[in-house]
Parts: sequence; C-alpha cells; structure tokens
Amino acid sequence: MTNKEKFSTRMLKRFYGVQGVLDEYRRNEIYKIGNTAFIAMFYYSLISNFLVFLILSLDEYKHLESIFLWYIGANIIFVVFGISGYIIFATKSRHLVENEVQDITYQKKRLINISIKQGFTFGVLTFILNGIMSPHLSELTSWHTVRVYIIEGAFFGLAMYFYQRMNLKKLKE
Repeated sequence: MTNKEKFSTRMLKRFYGVQGVLDEYRRNEIYKIGNTAFIAMFYYSLISNFLVFLILSLDEYKHLESIFLWYIGANIIFVVFGISGYIIFATKSRHLVENEVQDITYQKKRLINISIKQGFTFGVLTFILNGIMSPHLSELTSWHTVRVYIIEGAFFGLAMYFYQRMNLKKLKE
C-alpha cells in the first residue's frame, strides 16, 4: 500500500523546494523558517502601515496616489527580495533542499522530464493570463506572442533544471 501525502505536506514541499521525504526534522526546520519570516512580515506591516498613515496625515492627502504606489512597490520589494531571499538562504544553509540520491543518472533524467513540464506549464499559463489581460484578447491571436511564450517557457524550464540539479547530492555509500 502506498501512503498518500496530505495536501498540506505537498504544499510545504512545493513552496520550500524540498524534494523527497519530509521527515520530522525537515518539517520542524521549515516551521521555524516560516515562523521567522511571518514575524518579520508582521513587524514590517505594522511599521510600514503606521508610516504611510503618518505621511498621509502630514501631507493632508494631497499626493494619495503616489504615496500608495510607493507603498505597494516597497511591499513587493520587501516580500520578493527580503522574505523570499531569507527563505531561500535559510533552506539552503540548513540543507533542506538537497536531495540525496543513489542513482544519479536516473535522477538527472527525471529532472529533465520535470523541468520540461514546468517550462511548458509556465509558458502556457503566462500566455493565457497575459492574453486575457490584453485589450480585446489581442495577444491570444498573435503568432509572435506565441513564439515569445514558447521561448519564455523554454528558458524557465532550463533555469528550473539547473536549479534542481544544483540541489542533487550523491549519497556516499
């Protein structure tokens, strides 16, 4: 009998990039990393919200749009570079994303298939979402954009292959 993983376990593994079995040590380390990231985001949101309201009240709501655009931009930069960077650094330094394998050649072939699927999915989803958001759905009918999204998907799949390949570690027998 195969033991199916819970949805929450699969999401944790996907979000943090953990391959293989999610044992108790890895799960506890992931929870520590996630808790630290949440605390940082919590304090950042408290301080940034206070500062924005202070600036808006001192400015008497004259430059509302520009202040909110700067605020949104700062939030995106903090989350993408600050929190995501911390998560990537912490998981790599605690060796949570390394995948120890016995048969390295089989794992490399498996990674090729996985990266092809990831690149194809990325290309199709960006094509559909950008096409839906374009005026009059014009991007869904252009062959030029189809070629661009095929190239995007190929580059994304290639990048994912090399990233996952770096995480492979041969098990010493």
